[in-house]
Order: sequence, then structure tokens, then C-alpha cells
Amino acid sequence: MSVNSDLDKSSNTNYNFEILLKKLHQILIALREFKNQYKKKLNFSKLMKFLKIPNSEIEDLIYLILSFQSEFDSVFKEYTLKKTILNGQIYLNAEKKPPVHKEKIILIPETVRMPKIHSKIWSDIIYLFKFVQKGRGFDLEQDSQVIKNLKTIGEEYPYLVLKNGNNLTYPTEIGLELGNVIHTYNKSNKPLKKIKLRSSTFILD
Repeated sequence: MSVNSDLDKSSNTNYNFEILLKKLHQILIALREFKNQYKKKLNFSKLMKFLKIPNSEIEDLIYLILSFQSEFDSVFKEYTLKKTILNGQIYLNAEKKPPVHKEKIILIPETVRMPKIHSKIWSDIIYLFKFVQKGRGFDLEQDSQVIKNLKTIGEEYPYLVLKNGNNLTYPTEIGLELGNVIHTYNKSNKPLKKIKLRSSTFILD
């Protein structure tokens, strides 16, 4: 066998694997459509035809997807898989998920007036929570401007924050939604004066 033949085989294998990854990624994108639409039905046969996956491989693919779901629901129910690199080697390790805290029932006013300075502070806090804290709570014992701002927001708008009793504070669901909306508008430089979330209206003035 020639060297060129070996190279051709290697190149072809890499190409096929790249195509496979792209198809799997498209399947994941299709599965995301179930979010908040759990009564919908995904036409898997149509998707497979679009991705040019032969009928003989569909059942194996479905088995693989459901197996992943089963493993994450059982083995990794309370853990998250993370990629780490040590001495040039790639490892997967499991990290304990942060505890899920049940939100106390705090009535949210139908109309909430929030000064622009508070909306900017809250947007920054949510950004930090998502991309710096990565879902971990804020430690209230820390002496920083962020914590001071968080305490101020918590006092003014108690329905936006949740304390777990261990000096850690998390945004509530509606707090996350509010921060995401404000951050999106701030990035686009679009004017924002009123936000309707669930049964409440937030007026930014």
C-alpha cells in the first residue's frame, strides 16, 4: 500500500467524521425546539431524509440519543460533565451541580418602577451570574461593589433574588428573565421604557 493511499484514507476518515459531527449538531438543534413546546412532535423521518441518513441507521441513532438521555438522567443527575486539560491530556470530570433552591412565594407587584441605574446594575449582575459565576450563587460575605449592589437590589426588589441560607444569593426566575431582557436591549442600544413579564410590568425611568 502506498503512502499516498494511506493519506487518502486518513483524509477521507477525517472528512466523514466531520460530516457526522455536523449532522449530530443539526439533530441537537432540532431537539432544542422541544423547549417550552413539549406537546410538539418532531418528524424524525423527515429530518433523517434531509440529513441524508439511510433508513438502516435511524434506529441505531435513536438508540444512541435515548441512551445519552438515560445516562444523564441517572448517572449524572446531580453532576455536570466538564472538560479539563492536564499535562497535555484531555479529561472529562464530573462536578456537583449547585443545589436547586425552591423560591419563596413573594408576590410581585403588577407595576414595578425601576430607576435606570437599578436596571443597569441588575443587567450587570445577571451577566456576571451567567458568564462569570456560571450559575453559582453570589457569596454575601464578600466585600465588593457587586455584593453591595446585589444587597441594594434585594432590599428594593425582594422578588428578584433568592437566598439559600448559606450566605449565597441567586436571581429568581423572573429576575433572570428581567436581566436578560435589559441586557439584550442595552447591547442593541434600543430604547427600553417598559417590560412586560408574566403578570407584572416593569417601568424603567
